[in-house]
Amino acid sequence: EIRDTADHESDHAYIGEFTAETIVFHNSLDQSVTLQYQGSVDDINWIDIGAPIVVAASTNDYETVTDFFPEYRIMGSCDRAPTSGNLCVWILKAGGK
Repeated sequence: EIRDTADHESDHAYIGEFTAETIVFHNSLDQSVTLQYQGSVDDINWIDIGAPIVVAASTNDYETVTDFFPEYRIMGSCDRAPTSGNLCVWILKAGGK
């Protein structure tokens, strides 16, 4: 659940040697959410990957990323505090070395 306008950090996902990921977003919040995909080589220093993604209220979306990092996370925030719903994000691995 997101009930404010602060930045929220997802769990970190270890991808290992996989080189492409599809990120699936299920936004049942009553507000749009802005998501930024980030990668890291050391789980300490994070780098933004691509532009932020806006997922409208009560919609689903996905994005495929081919940049390689062993660790990933998603940062999410809303411009207005949601009062209902939640945000689910799945990182699906595809292709390995």
